[in-house]
Amino acid sequence: MTKHQKKQPTPGDMMVVIEIASLMGLAIREQLQMPKDQRTWHGTLFGIPYNFRRPTIEHLRETFWNKKTTRVLVPQFFGMGWSINFYPLINPPPAKQMPETPITK
Repeated sequence: MTKHQKKQPTPGDMMVVIEIASLMGLAIREQLQMPKDQRTWHGTLFGIPYNFRRPTIEHLRETFWNKKTTRVLVPQFFGMGWSINFYPLINPPPAKQMPETPITK
């Protein structure tokens, strides 16, 4: 393959795209089936979080730099799945808050 040739999608790649699009469609359909005043545009589907609310700077900060949790994987800022909360990676909690693990040799 030369430098300027694009990789052709494999059948496996196409299946992943179809599955993701199907899940997003199901999540949107779930919201549209609710009365308009009860739609939240966020929730979970088969244990996968989704969020189709209008993005804001506050929500962006809450997702990627959340000081209120030690969780590294948090629900996606927009779309389906999880995002990385960088705050606990850069500012790990004090050792007294972390669970003890036995040292084995």
